[in-house]
Amino acid sequence: MLSLPSMQESMCPWNVIAVLASMFSGTHSKHGLHSAAMGRSQLDFAPCRIDKGSTSHVVAGTQGELVLVDSEGAILMPQTTPFPAPTIDGLVMGNKWFGIWMDRELGQAIMGSLPLDLEWSDGPTREDLRMSMNGDSEEVVPSNSIWNKILDSEPMKIGRFEERVVFCTISGTYMIDSDAGLVWGSLPPRWPEISDLGMMDNVVGVVPFEGSLAIWSQAGGISVVDPVDGTELYSRVIDFGDKISGTIYSEDGGWFVMLHGGSVAVMEKIEGEFSRFRTFGPVFDAEFADGSWNWTGWRHDGRMADGILSCKERNEIGVALIRDLVLTNEGKWSDFRAIRNP
Repeated sequence: MLSLPSMQESMCPWNVIAVLASMFSGTHSKHGLHSAAMGRSQLDFAPCRIDKGSTSHVVAGTQGELVLVDSEGAILMPQTTPFPAPTIDGLVMGNKWFGIWMDRELGQAIMGSLPLDLEWSDGPTREDLRMSMNGDSEEVVPSNSIWNKILDSEPMKIGRFEERVVFCTISGTYMIDSDAGLVWGSLPPRWPEISDLGMMDNVVGVVPFEGSLAIWSQAGGISVVDPVDGTELYSRVIDFGDKISGTIYSEDGGWFVMLHGGSVAVMEKIEGEFSRFRTFGPVFDAEFADGSWNWTGWRHDGRMADGILSCKERNEIGVALIRDLVLTNEGKWSDFRAIRNP
């Protein structure tokens, strides 16, 4: 059983969105779908993020729900709950989805891969999981999983480099191939300047860039590692004046850093300086497209181009963004509002 400190729960971005979603979403049925304009389908669960692929994307719910959609928001595969726990993170790579489920109360974390070309089905119940952990039944695993592995230390973040998966736990950083074969493992990154934070400094980003991997921590630690063997190539700590909730890299746009208190920072290079901008509220997802950073978040959409920021209010909470489509905490799709001025 994992040791999962309760203090970390309030700091995880997906948990923040889960709480917000529960406050503003209604009661939903298990598998029903509501048709919407332009082929979009309203989801019958509260989403917390989208794991994006090239043409298909996995929407993850706050209670472990998963559904496959296309770039227009249309359902490609019926909603299921393969494992009775929330997913803390996930990614789409090729025709597979890779994710990590974690149940804090039961101290269980499991990682696995699901095929995108076969229909998924519901998995075991939470009572099944509880009984298996008490030794009263056989071990339960995510349904339809190509492979799955129980993790023996708390997971924090998952990422990719080319066709391999990289994930961080409190005990180390690991690269595996798509079939779960270990490529390398290394100790967790360490930053002496913020070492006194200990467990409170979670990893919030595992991001490929310029042939390397950047591991970002909540307190501003950055460790650039060699994807060949995990060796650290560069390290620094940046004081953004706030905790980091997530980071995104674009070859054309540089670095976009989402901060907890309702601001963002942009950097051209990882070793360079940053510019910080105040937004209408916390930002939950962003993309770089057509020369601008576009994002959605707490009751607003935003856009930044050439150092000029513009925000537009919305009534809902924007959970995730796919080009000009925003998925809200109510499971609805709406148009991105901070559009380029004519």
